[in-house]
Amino acid sequence: MVQIKGTDRGSLVNKGSKVTVGLRDWGYPGFLTEDEYAVFEAFRQEVFSDRRRDNFRSTVFSFGRANEEVAYALCRWLRARKYNLSETIKMVEEATECTDAPRKHNFFPDPSKALLVERSLYIKQYPQIYYGHAKNGCPVFISQPGRLNIDAIGCLTSIPNIINFHWYAMMHEFVDALHLQHKSSGGKFKRYECVCILDLAHLTPSKVGKRQLNITKVQSTIDSLCFPETLNKMVIVNAPGFFSMTWKLIRGWIDQRTSSKVEVVGAGKEKLLKKLSNFIDPDELPSDYGGNGKSIADFLKKDMLRVAESERQVGSTLKLEDEDPCLISFKGHTSRVINVQNHKAVKLSFLTRTLVGCKIIVKQMNNNGNVLSSINVIHRGMDDDDENEIPTRYNLEDYGVILYGPDNYEIEFKSNGGRYKHINVMMAIKKYVVDDEKNLASARVLHKSIPQAAIGATDGNVSICTGVFSPTDSQKILVKASPHIERKMTVLAKRQAQLTHHHRSQDLTETDNDECRRVPPTIKRVTEGKQVHEASSLHLLKKDMSKLGQNYLLCDSPQRSQPKICGIFQNPCD
Repeated sequence: MVQIKGTDRGSLVNKGSKVTVGLRDWGYPGFLTEDEYAVFEAFRQEVFSDRRRDNFRSTVFSFGRANEEVAYALCRWLRARKYNLSETIKMVEEATECTDAPRKHNFFPDPSKALLVERSLYIKQYPQIYYGHAKNGCPVFISQPGRLNIDAIGCLTSIPNIINFHWYAMMHEFVDALHLQHKSSGGKFKRYECVCILDLAHLTPSKVGKRQLNITKVQSTIDSLCFPETLNKMVIVNAPGFFSMTWKLIRGWIDQRTSSKVEVVGAGKEKLLKKLSNFIDPDELPSDYGGNGKSIADFLKKDMLRVAESERQVGSTLKLEDEDPCLISFKGHTSRVINVQNHKAVKLSFLTRTLVGCKIIVKQMNNNGNVLSSINVIHRGMDDDDENEIPTRYNLEDYGVILYGPDNYEIEFKSNGGRYKHINVMMAIKKYVVDDEKNLASARVLHKSIPQAAIGATDGNVSICTGVFSPTDSQKILVKASPHIERKMTVLAKRQAQLTHHHRSQDLTETDNDECRRVPPTIKRVTEGKQVHEASSLHLLKKDMSKLGQNYLLCDSPQRSQPKICGIFQNPCD
């Protein structure tokens, strides 16, 4: 077997036999005893033996993308099992099995896809971020479990998706931070660990319940099994009185080496800065703890805006300015008022896991309470208490509604379960700046219509059907998906209907329970974008007919559906 650089006896064994190795250096390369080196060499041969598959080695070298040296990686695993060879091998085997499923998904490189909701919405309910580096080069990880809003998280995502997100955090976010420090230090950074600030501000006994602890337990189980020995130091700040008493008891139960890494500090920016600046430069510390860096809120907002701008569609007239997730928890009836300033716009989304559901009515207050939208928000799952299920989401934009300013809007919530049933709905408020005033007027016309109703054309047999459509209804149609439709298409529909004899229409396939089989609808036009481009009706019809081909189902209840579609139909169902 070829000797790998840094794994020879001279590089690993403590040079002076009389030199006492401190707790913080025990088990690291350069500080091993002869017995520990013998275990190291046996483990190295096991890892690189032919009987071990690639996944076994990939588990051991989980930070390989960040250029972690072989000796330091092997020693991490051996320290976790106190240089017991058989126990270390068993641990790696269990970790390999644990990482098998997420490895098939490349450990979920897109955090929002891992969560199935925007990361920015989730992270505000449970702030956990990597923020700069400590003086020893270790990435600084900040966790604020006292701000964990378990009911809000329940409306946003599921436990399996939180686990997926944690794989992303460790295998992408943490690895990227390690790689950055390795590169900036010219390879001198070798101990791939993190400094953790555990902020317990706002933590109360009621927030240490079974549901909250379940999330923490899942994350810590993954870390201790698959990413051993990655804690360099933990500082617990803003600790409430009940925790300080508990920590004094816990500290006596854990081994001395682990307890030496943990320190509890009180509250107050001056006190925190004095302690934290011993190992974190003030420029690398958020202002929340007396440092010179951005506050955690500003740090999260900057990251949210960066992601939004990278995902912004070409030609979009709306630029994200801020985001405000608001948990609506109520019985019977409640309402909220949203003020939208001039040259601003707001998009609303509603997420829930309640099977009873509620009706949400959006009213334009400055226009005599004109109703813009009325949708029934109901969880489409099987059990509203099963946190393994994905919550159900409704985007008002899918119903053609965006709130434009200057105006005030009232959002009414009416429980379907009466005044005694408790309802939780997350209202995600995304605030935009309208950066293209030329399109503002037409956009306001479109998004202040009631999207769930068919808009009739003047000839009586052509209408525009808008919204999102469900796979539970009877009419199968062959069209291209589209999230929006414009009022201008009412006029185009009439013109295109007159051109039907020039082109072959696509008949809709009827099913056995079709209530409209006497007059099968035919597609006249489907649009893929928000804008109707200047062109002749004949040109538009030819263009749209060439796009047909993907199966979707027509629905008479848009609020219950998932796939997005809209179009103009001739002789539609009532």
